[in-house]
Amino acid sequence: MPSKASGILLSILILASGALAAKLKVETPHGIGFKVLYNFKNGADGGAIFGGVARDRQGNLYGVTEIDDHDHGYGTLFKLTPGKRGYSFHILAHFSESTGTYCETTPVVDDAGNVFGVCTLGGEGYGTLWEYSHCGKFKVLHSFTGPGDGMMPDDIVLIGSDDIYGTTAEFGSGSAGTFWKYSRRCHKFTLLHSFANGADGGSPGGPTIDHKGILWGITVYGPNCYDCGNGTVWNYDPSSGTFTTVLDFSATGISTPWSDFVADERGNLFGTAFPIDGSNLGMIYELEADNNYAPVILYTFTDQQNGVGPGQLRFDKRGNLVGTTYLGGQFGQGTAYKLVYKDGGWQEFVLRSFDGSDGAYPLDGMVTDNHCRGFGTTVYGGKYGQGEVFEMAGLP
Repeated sequence: MPSKASGILLSILILASGALAAKLKVETPHGIGFKVLYNFKNGADGGAIFGGVARDRQGNLYGVTEIDDHDHGYGTLFKLTPGKRGYSFHILAHFSESTGTYCETTPVVDDAGNVFGVCTLGGEGYGTLWEYSHCGKFKVLHSFTGPGDGMMPDDIVLIGSDDIYGTTAEFGSGSAGTFWKYSRRCHKFTLLHSFANGADGGSPGGPTIDHKGILWGITVYGPNCYDCGNGTVWNYDPSSGTFTTVLDFSATGISTPWSDFVADERGNLFGTAFPIDGSNLGMIYELEADNNYAPVILYTFTDQQNGVGPGQLRFDKRGNLVGTTYLGGQFGQGTAYKLVYKDGGWQEFVLRSFDGSDGAYPLDGMVTDNHCRGFGTTVYGGKYGQGEVFEMAGLP
């Protein structure tokens, strides 16, 4: 998800949303459980959680906050550990100007328990890629330099235990963002593509891996213009080193793609978009692998009660799409929902309307497990108004 605009877009949406509905009692659908795992206080623990959480094999959850009260207040890396009496909270690291600032994305964790992530700024001023090892050591793997390799790194993906791939939203030699790789084994950063607001578009997001090992991503803008256009789809084949612009969203009915893709076992790609012209309240679309990745709009949000601005998608145990919207619902402060294919079409079921006391503005969807549970975050709200980590049970 393009993190560089998270705070800006969220603020615009909050202002544009206004008062959506009168206060009503929060009702969760029958069979769906909801509980808050941790309420942030914006003390040493931090606050403002723009990214989601990553989950390891033991069920531990990892995430980052954008702010805290430590030193200059650049946020924390945290861990929630499950136990018989619930989850225990641990601060793993405090971010700084040298290690990273404005940390807004979801970390990733490998099979050994090493955690990786990026911060939008900091380091040499243009963002950092970092690692927190399973031994408890934090280190910066790469500091971005702006014109050379990009600025404002976005979500990352890990292939195996060695290669990390990611994008930056701005700068690079083409001035419109970059796509890059970092090899842990060789301690080497490689620039794979510089976006130039040409046919390739500008301000990239992603990447996501499909069933064949191909990396897929989007651009928010373009093609062939600066800060305009409907956006593009691109992919990269690590085996051949080939970068390809696959699709121009113009004339598809889809504009301003927002989330990273999620891929199913057949290679179909699913994503969300949120047109900045206000023509709708967000949409969910699919690129069909068997149809040359032709785009199909699966669902359009048209009622504020059902959500405004869908974020990252994931699959549940039964193959339904689950996610969050960061506005809308009964109280205008976001929803959790699932999308189910039923009676020849996709239908939305609102699982939760956040009212502030139980969290506000869930931005990055939910990570799911094999026990019908989803885990997510809210940017603000909760007991202390500084955000929370929550769990939803009974998703299928």
